Amino acid sequence: MKTHLNAIMQTLIRYIQNCLPLIAAMLMTCSSFGQVAINEDDSDADTGSELDVKSTTKGVLFPIMTAAERDALKTPVEGLLIFNRTGGYHNYFDGTNWLQITREIVVAATNPFLGTANDVGVGVGVADPDNSAILHVNSTTKGFLLPRITGSAPSTPSEGMIYYNTVSDMISYYDGADWVVVSTTSIGGASGGSETAAGVLIGTGTIEASAKMEIRTTTMKGLLIPRMTDAQRDAIDSPIDGLTIYNSDDVALQYYNGGTWYRWANYVTNYGQIIGNPGLSCKDIYDTNPATRGVDGNYFIDPDGGGANPAYECYCDMTTEGGGWTLVINTGPKGSANNVAAAVGSTPILPTDLTLGKISDADINLIRGAYSTSILRVEKAKCCNTNSIYFVQNRVLNSTAVNNTQSIITYYTSYANALSTTGLQTGTTNYGSTFETWGGGTAGYQIIFRYGGEGFIYNGCNSPHADCNVNNRSVCGVLVWVKQP
Repeated sequence: MKTHLNAIMQTLIRYIQNCLPLIAAMLMTCSSFGQVAINEDDSDADTGSELDVKSTTKGVLFPIMTAAERDALKTPVEGLLIFNRTGGYHNYFDGTNWLQITREIVVAATNPFLGTANDVGVGVGVADPDNSAILHVNSTTKGFLLPRITGSAPSTPSEGMIYYNTVSDMISYYDGADWVVVSTTSIGGASGGSETAAGVLIGTGTIEASAKMEIRTTTMKGLLIPRMTDAQRDAIDSPIDGLTIYNSDDVALQYYNGGTWYRWANYVTNYGQIIGNPGLSCKDIYDTNPATRGVDGNYFIDPDGGGANPAYECYCDMTTEGGGWTLVINTGPKGSANNVAAAVGSTPILPTDLTLGKISDADINLIRGAYSTSILRVEKAKCCNTNSIYFVQNRVLNSTAVNNTQSIITYYTSYANALSTTGLQTGTTNYGSTFETWGGGTAGYQIIFRYGGEGFIYNGCNSPHADCNVNNRSVCGVLVWVKQP
């Protein structure tokens, strides 16, 4: 049986890669696809995509169903996408609720309705794909599962790339210059129950039971759908409701419904700038709301994403090295106590304020996300001069941890070196109790990563305070920023 299954899957792969008509009534529950290209010119897939569907004469069809059929889906997985024929909107599931992607009218359709388009396309769940679609995924009991990525977007995207962000629970597409987050409204929860997995998986493992087709990525790749101009869109013969394309003239996702072309509306631009619409971190706000780029100041963040803790105001550095740094600690003058979470709530941590401020350990860890890839920037301020050092820190921040668990033994003098792991500098001694000396800039600056005792010791320049080397006290302002690279 296994040998027979493998033979069927190999045949399926060859059909998809060569863009032959595909009869997919019997779909497998698992596969081992690499990058896949569906096109009419036998070109390779874009290197940044898991699935690259290319055409200038046809679009794609995601599963089309009524609102009742959508609501009957059993335990949909987050990122599941369908086209709701009842209202004429795309809907996707965010893990808790169905969201409706806001639409804007583009233009009344002028497409020909001759019924003479060529019958070449790939069908998943349909033996005869619609002639207006290069890829037609058909089901009234399952959806289409977009590539799901946690945190940062793909670093080298092609125009039109789409992915689902599992942190923000939102869909983004790349318009050639910026990642655009689509606007949504919540339309209710999901039905319970269980479903049998039966669909086409591009990726490895077992397909999600609620998906007819799933694009699974482990290397931060997205989905590309047909990209075309206004003229090419208007030449599509007899488009079907729900037919979706990326329009390179409009730099937006567009779809056909009831004689009109619509676009997916962009997310509102106040994301992170009002308390009612907070981001998860400064980096999240920077990625989601392009208007914040280059604009330092106070923003609203909610690291647990609407959980038990409310949103609060925090200072964001949106200019340094790409922007998106969240200020998590601002130590005060000598004698202040580090464990006071003074900045949690409505009062922001300001870099100009030497009064102690600190976000809670739990929120810092949420903002940092994956510890092994998060960057800490430690900046000595209000001293003789300002210098920054950078850490790729893989330890959980914890105010009750014993000293050696908070040791910093690797540091970098530039953000680029911290990201690339070149220019590595390591101290020759750990000093026994979590000390590391930084020789860059003004010599003699020592850092202790120890919350119980305050966390920073300054030594070696003209301090504004009389006693420069009191144990477990910061004697000048030290700012600590966190950012996901």
